[in-house]
Amino acid sequence: MNIILTALSAKNIHKTLAPWCLKAYLDTHMPGVSVEVQEHTVNNHVGDIVAELFQAAPDVVGFSCYIWNIEHTVKVATMLKKLLPTCKIILGGPEVSFEPDCGAYPFAHAIVQGAGEVAFAELIQGLIADEVPHGTLISSGSAMRLDELPSPYTEAYFDSFAAGCMVSIKNQLVYYESSRGCPFSCSYCLSSALCGIQELSLERVFADIKRLLDHGATCIKFVDRTFNANKYRAMEILRHIFSLETACTFHFEVAADLFDEETLQLISAMPPERVQFEIGIQSVHTATLDEINRSTNTTEALRNIQTLAGFGNCHVHVDLIAGLPFETPETFAAGIDACLQTKPHMLQLGFLKLLKGTEIREKREQYDYVSSDTPPYEVYRSNTMSFADIIRLHKIEAVIDKYYNSGAFAHTVGYAMEQVFGSPYQFFATLADFCAGENLRVAPKRAYTTLFDFLCVHMERALAAHLIKLDCLTFSTKNVLPDRVLEQRDKVAENELRRSSAYRNIRIEHFAHDNKTRLFIYDERDAITGAHRVLELS
Repeated sequence: MNIILTALSAKNIHKTLAPWCLKAYLDTHMPGVSVEVQEHTVNNHVGDIVAELFQAAPDVVGFSCYIWNIEHTVKVATMLKKLLPTCKIILGGPEVSFEPDCGAYPFAHAIVQGAGEVAFAELIQGLIADEVPHGTLISSGSAMRLDELPSPYTEAYFDSFAAGCMVSIKNQLVYYESSRGCPFSCSYCLSSALCGIQELSLERVFADIKRLLDHGATCIKFVDRTFNANKYRAMEILRHIFSLETACTFHFEVAADLFDEETLQLISAMPPERVQFEIGIQSVHTATLDEINRSTNTTEALRNIQTLAGFGNCHVHVDLIAGLPFETPETFAAGIDACLQTKPHMLQLGFLKLLKGTEIREKREQYDYVSSDTPPYEVYRSNTMSFADIIRLHKIEAVIDKYYNSGAFAHTVGYAMEQVFGSPYQFFATLADFCAGENLRVAPKRAYTTLFDFLCVHMERALAAHLIKLDCLTFSTKNVLPDRVLEQRDKVAENELRRSSAYRNIRIEHFAHDNKTRLFIYDERDAITGAHRVLELS
């Protein structure tokens, strides 16, 4: 039997792990069948994907289905079924795991619901014996313990990099699953529909990490829903990562309130870029957190975020979700203020999605939710947030992403948030109004010019020019100064310094506002903030 497994990834850099997990299990337990993984993205043309699948002459094609690929997957699978009518198409993954039947996907011979390794192998055995009728739902049932499943990081997995668009594992974000499930029950999260948590043994985790590093991995993202839910285990993994001689970055999704002093001390000692953290605050509104069953000590979480960001050795990414129950524009604004006051490196404003299988989707009428009927099922309105409120938050999200998350406006934005507007939310909300109708995907010089024009309305022009120039020269080696910001470069001093020192790629600039001359060293750059080294000259 010839089996093709595929998942249409969001981007080439996002190598979906699920097909490789299924292949590893089948190769181990059913060596008599041929299993190939084909990798595509939602950006590939449907016809090209169908052609590649067709040419492999499969007996079975398994698709891993998620909110970001289900519509593209349906198009591919529908066309493939017309061209290969005897081919058995199997669907699996979170987007189809909560279907009552196969009615929504008439081309599918079967749907695997839940963890797929064991269930898919049993399905293949049933297909070989011709015992699986069209339209069958297969439950994960009594899945094996996570530690008993074979590692997906096989030679075939590593060989696939050279054959794919990313060429090398060094260019790839590698997903790693050290645990499955989540101990928490947040009503908006798919993990709330699952029971319990399974963990790989530490020995298995360390062996997998070694194998990935030996093959050249430079960025490993743990997909564990809450990496530090088990404090002891998380500490052991962090200690192991600390001990490694590697330039690889390890990414974790964590609950910030669960960090204790011992853990924070260990993280503070990490080499720069060894670890980075994604932290879901989601809301600071107590009534909202209670309603969605989210047990978080928000005060402790925010304090720890500020501590982590202050270390200067690890990137800190914080999430908020707009549209949760009881959240109003005012309470969400308070959330933006609270998060940005901790000075994370990135704040992502997400918008609530009513995912299949979640408790909040079942209770949507209670909150008067109006949402998209198609993936990603995003909420447009609730009984406490109007569609106009959501639209405004999308605009605020865009300016936060451009002017905060990029990091290239740090001096200007930091001063404006704290000293001019007194509130991060007020700054970005006012800036969003100023940028209304503008395309924010512009070259750096245009972005700096827009920010300068905006600030000239709200603060002293000379100070605005000073801050803008400081950011332009700190974060960019190119000529990005707005035309109306005075350049006072000392090229004579630059040439003298080059002759008398090892400095080569430099700029010496006088700042009239504080009457200081600064040396910008473009051969040295902070790995976390992206800022070039700056020295004040006497």
